[in-house]
Amino acid sequence: MRPALSAALALALLAPGAAHAQVSGIDLDRFDGRWFEVARSPNDVQKDCSRAQIDFTATNRADRYGITVNCTLSSNGRVETLRADARINAENNAKFRFTLRGILAVGGLAGQNYWVMAHAPDYSWAILALPNKSDWWIWHRSQNPSAAVRSQTLARARQLGLNTSQVVTTGG
Repeated sequence: MRPALSAALALALLAPGAAHAQVSGIDLDRFDGRWFEVARSPNDVQKDCSRAQIDFTATNRADRYGITVNCTLSSNGRVETLRADARINAENNAKFRFTLRGILAVGGLAGQNYWVMAHAPDYSWAILALPNKSDWWIWHRSQNPSAAVRSQTLARARQLGLNTSQVVTTGG
């Protein structure tokens, strides 16, 4: 990972926030697996990321998951990989704390809270956001969902109070 991207990611992961999660009691067995980012709010960390693939994988601890994000850079097509650990909030399992692995994870400080704001009943899509709703992401099981699905999930994001005025469309 480039040093500038690493530093920007570390700063973004430390951003403060407070709001309420929109869902609780998600089925983690159905949530884990491969996701593709299909839309997001603009953010400095991902400004060169044209496609992100997220693998959310259970570990040997009930409240811990491994996260691997593969980002395809629009500038050169190269893939950068970011690894993090996710700790599930015991009171509401729709809240995760992602902590970077490696040098940026020293002392567990390079971490950020993410909340699942909404998801499809069949777990085909999910909307995640920072607690203060400043940044958000739409994940889908398909790398290239239909235009209708994209439109519906963006409408749901707006209903949740997320600012969708400057959507970054990613994926297939």
